[in-house]
Amino acid sequence: MQQRGDIAVQRAQVRVSNTSDVPVTVVSAIVESAALTAPAGGDTARPLRIGPGQTTDVPVPLTGPQCTDADSSPTVRLQLRDGGTRVETARPLDDSLGVIARLVAERCDVEAVASVARVSATDLSPAADGTAELVVSIHPTGVAEAGRLELVALRGTPLLRFADGASTALGVPVGPDDAPSTVRVFVTPLRCDAHAIAEDKVGTLFDLVARVDGREVVVPLERPRAVAEALLAFTARTCGLTP
Repeated sequence: MQQRGDIAVQRAQVRVSNTSDVPVTVVSAIVESAALTAPAGGDTARPLRIGPGQTTDVPVPLTGPQCTDADSSPTVRLQLRDGGTRVETARPLDDSLGVIARLVAERCDVEAVASVARVSATDLSPAADGTAELVVSIHPTGVAEAGRLELVALRGTPLLRFADGASTALGVPVGPDDAPSTVRVFVTPLRCDAHAIAEDKVGTLFDLVARVDGREVVVPLERPRAVAEALLAFTARTCGLTP
């Protein structure tokens, strides 16, 4: 499974249930799949004790995607601590929601876009009318065989929308040999409850709709931490939650 906070950091969770009548301690979880370039996970940040009848989600940082039609059927290797020794168990991993296949597909789409150009939000300039100008920078790779890309639109987030609606059209063609360029869009808060801002996980992650190799993809718009923090500060200030 994947929790909301896992999205930005490219992580999944392995849900482990202890159906025995004694406690178990998980010290390592490794997920293997032909859809991944290498096994994902490893030692947990701390030993995770699971009591009888209890369930715990074990975070697993994902490795790179294998952008082929490989079968994504995953397995998991758990290492459990029994006294001073480790006991390993391996078994098929139930992925009935297709989490690994979905995440791999999403990351392959990101790589397809990045092969033509790096597209990222690089600056934010608040205005006096409750909007802020978001600068999207486009840096083509110069790799001719990468093909062409069209930036179709940007979609809003749980916290932010665009001045002209939930999404804003771009219609920008990009070739790998084009000169660097910028696109400017205006954003404004979608909601102003303090809890939503304080608990934000993806409120500054806009979806970029693009067309690459003749197919439409949706990828997260890359942004540095400074821009993410500026977006949150702008939202709080515009909503009257800060001086």
